[in-house]
Amino acid sequence: MPSTFSKQTIGYGIAAIIAILGNTALTWVKEENPVVKAFMKQLLYHHWIAHGIAILLVFLVLGFLLSRVVRPSQARGLTPLLVLAAALGAFGLVALFLIA
Repeated sequence: MPSTFSKQTIGYGIAAIIAILGNTALTWVKEENPVVKAFMKQLLYHHWIAHGIAILLVFLVLGFLLSRVVRPSQARGLTPLLVLAAALGAFGLVALFLIA
């Protein structure tokens, strides 16, 4: 069955998967490493502002770049992978704050 997703949808979908998992990873690193948290706070007044801007830039830049190089055949499994990434990201954040 041919893909009905556009190249932009595929590119930004893959970027969303990376951004979701990157958000969880950055949260873990930031909460476990006070030096990183302090650096991000110093950089943009509050660590969550720096965090949000970093993840947004990852999504936008990767989405832009990936939408130019993907092929429609790469759309197979995009939706389940996006759902899985969201579930893993949520689980990772819940685990972090339950362990802390």
